Amino acid sequence: MLDSGATQILILGGTGDLSRRKLLPALLDLYARGMLPEVFHIIGLARSKWGRHEYSTFVKESIDKYHLGHTHTAQQVNDFCSHISFVSGSFDDFSSYDRLQSSLDEFDVKRGVRSNRLFYLAVPPKHYSQIFNDLKKSGVADESEKKWTHILVEKPFGNNLQTAQELDSQLAKLYREDQIFRIDHYLAKEAVQNILSFRFANTLLKAPWDKDSVQSVYIKMTETIDVGGRSGFYEGVGALRDVGQNHLLQLLALVAMKEPDTFTVEAIRDARTEVLESLRPVTKETLNDSVIRAQYDGYKSDEAIPNDSETETYFELKTFVDSPTWKDVPFFIQAGKALEVGEVSITINFKDVATGLFETKTCFSIGNQIKLTISPEQEIAITLNAKSPDLGYQLETRTLSYKCKEGENKIKNSYEKVLYDSIVGDQTLFTKTEEVHAAWKFITPILETWNKLPLHTYKKGSAGPVETLLKM
Repeated sequence: MLDSGATQILILGGTGDLSRRKLLPALLDLYARGMLPEVFHIIGLARSKWGRHEYSTFVKESIDKYHLGHTHTAQQVNDFCSHISFVSGSFDDFSSYDRLQSSLDEFDVKRGVRSNRLFYLAVPPKHYSQIFNDLKKSGVADESEKKWTHILVEKPFGNNLQTAQELDSQLAKLYREDQIFRIDHYLAKEAVQNILSFRFANTLLKAPWDKDSVQSVYIKMTETIDVGGRSGFYEGVGALRDVGQNHLLQLLALVAMKEPDTFTVEAIRDARTEVLESLRPVTKETLNDSVIRAQYDGYKSDEAIPNDSETETYFELKTFVDSPTWKDVPFFIQAGKALEVGEVSITINFKDVATGLFETKTCFSIGNQIKLTISPEQEIAITLNAKSPDLGYQLETRTLSYKCKEGENKIKNSYEKVLYDSIVGDQTLFTKTEEVHAAWKFITPILETWNKLPLHTYKKGSAGPVETLLKM
């Protein structure tokens, strides 16, 4: 069991989609692994007029429906549910926090402890501001001596630079930075974390990873599924806010960051921040050459979507990291829904260095390429030039690849890592204030001006719009 002291985990939005699909299965997995505190308590808060029994039934049904293939026994699930309670209430009813406090106090008295408190805001971002204030005003989130309170908030953190700064300003008045955990669950994926070990634990890659050797970088996140049941959330948000401002810029930061002098939480987060703060702004003059937006045919057939919707389901972005290390190396970002291939990957194209015998008009050669595929399977592929098997000195490309093995302790749900790290207080995979501001500072001017660009269309199941910035 985790030695972090008695801990109570409060899920605000305890019956929502995020709780059902991700949080409750992840907490069960952590419990089965023995990675929750020995003394713990989970409280779900939602509008339903339920008690402990009804919520336990809900939890079991959610696990059966969404945690397919799990190997936990019925006894394990029952034991897990014995640690769960429910409080009926809503975020706009301040008396809900009194009932929440009563449930917290009842557990502490019954167990003879003073517990840590972890608040997970599994609610739409529009509720954040009120909840931040009410948690503090009610005293529910107050820290007791030698006990911590952590606040977890989902992305998107803000809707643009101004709203992100306003939220941060509010949080700074109420809580310390070490209490605030801004979640980008993508950073918690095993394959994403492996980028750092791939870059900094291999001699062959440490030396040439800069402008002198790298021609271009491509970061891709494509999905075969369409918006589906998320239309209510997606409309007005779009692909750039949904995955560009957070997931994809974080992948860019991991690719371009300098190796920290020490692998501490702050050193790693500072290195990511430095990259994001160095992104070259997209201006009105460079907009046409830097951005493409598109929407798949049929997006507006959903009744929840207005006929004049300008929400993009696809975008491409070309940017640069203005630092001596990456001077004039283009970084391309592509993301979209309802495409022919679902893939998350990072491709690094190196400059062609063929010389001597191979530097002839008839000798075909290309720069080396490294592709890190994050999903659907974690794979590393390196494309090299080799002599073709004939009498001359022709070259051909050969690709060496391997798929990373999955260990017995593989994290199947990245929210396991999110929850575990928030309990132990490790903020490495959580974005700091400066990272959020830097990302929004780069993205907001694009959002404010790209309505001047045409909204291209593409067929579902295609490679995307005909118009493209991508020149591999």
